[in-house]
Amino acid sequence: MPGNDPSTGCWFYEAQAGEFVMEAEELLKLREIITKVYVQRTGKPLWVVSEDLERDVFMSATEAQLMELLIL
Repeated sequence: MPGNDPSTGCWFYEAQAGEFVMEAEELLKLREIITKVYVQRTGKPLWVVSEDLERDVFMSATEAQLMELLIL
């Protein structure tokens, strides 16, 4: 099988792809945990928090406090 021939180096790329998949799965799990924390802290529905996290939103401490993301 040409894809498994160690002399070609293909095994190296297969290992990298496997690591990439594992890291992506771990990131998705962490994102789910973070989303649940925001839902609990803000009392907002899951879909609202999910949509908010899909965008890059930069805010001041005051704005974050108004969104109930920060307690000063």
